[in-house]
Amino acid sequence: MSEPLSISPPTVAADASARGESALGAAAVRDWLGVRRLSFNRELTLAPGLEFAFASESIAEPTQWRLQHDRHTLIVHLDGSMRRLDTRIEGVGRLRLPPAAGDLWLIPAGRRYQGEALGGEIAYAELTIDPARFGPCRDGAADLAARMKQRDPFVHGLAARLAALCDQGDDLAAMLREALGQALGLHLLREYGRRPAVVAATAPRLQPAQRQRIEDYIQAQLDQPIRLSALAAIAGLSVHRLLVAFRAAFGATPIQYVLGERLRRVCLRLRDSDEDIATIALETGFASHSHLSMAFKKRYGLAPRDYRLQSR
Repeated sequence: MSEPLSISPPTVAADASARGESALGAAAVRDWLGVRRLSFNRELTLAPGLEFAFASESIAEPTQWRLQHDRHTLIVHLDGSMRRLDTRIEGVGRLRLPPAAGDLWLIPAGRRYQGEALGGEIAYAELTIDPARFGPCRDGAADLAARMKQRDPFVHGLAARLAALCDQGDDLAAMLREALGQALGLHLLREYGRRPAVVAATAPRLQPAQRQRIEDYIQAQLDQPIRLSALAAIAGLSVHRLLVAFRAAFGATPIQYVLGERLRRVCLRLRDSDEDIATIALETGFASHSHLSMAFKKRYGLAPRDYRLQSR
């Protein structure tokens, strides 16, 4: 079993932390040993004010990171060997312990962080939350309590799932990333907020006109990428309130509903036409023939071709 990892962002200038830039970008500073060895790096915008990144990096030479900016920063160690890790968060203190896979470090906005590490190849995830732009921060608690080497299986699982979704380009994966990002941000506010989050007196509900607009939009756009942000705009809700209202109205998440409607349309075309299955896949919003086949078999227990033969 490998020892886990550390944090660190892409190559940046030495004065980056003084500029207060984002955590997985220019907020971390490589030490005097020179160029970082970042072998993989993906950055995603999950929602306004919510940024996620997943990267792997070699720390075979002593490595130092520093950050301080106006966003909350979550660092989750996912995998990799580490012999030494020394971390400090302003106002909290110092910890000299290498992390276990899944350990998190939470640096509140405005706090100064420094980490020094030595090890092997590491993999990590980072989430940054801009309190001025992430909707739930405006509705509830904006201040987070600092944490070092915190064990939180829920955060670990979400971070690992988001990392696995980084390279998936279809719109259902994008919707899932956005929903998981919302869940992760809300979890942090609820579990590590300094003030209790403000809870609405009543759960959000879709009015009949809102529901109809959403249904019409989804049916018209089934062959195109569909985003949670677009559905939220149609309903006049924030994304996290849309997710609650949508499940109450439709009995499913937006991802489940869109996938179900796409598969229903696929069934009709398989039954009523001789069109090529790859063409049907692309014209019903799937990324490829194989993408459709995987989703179809998972839902119905047989391949699209077999369904076509049986339906006739």
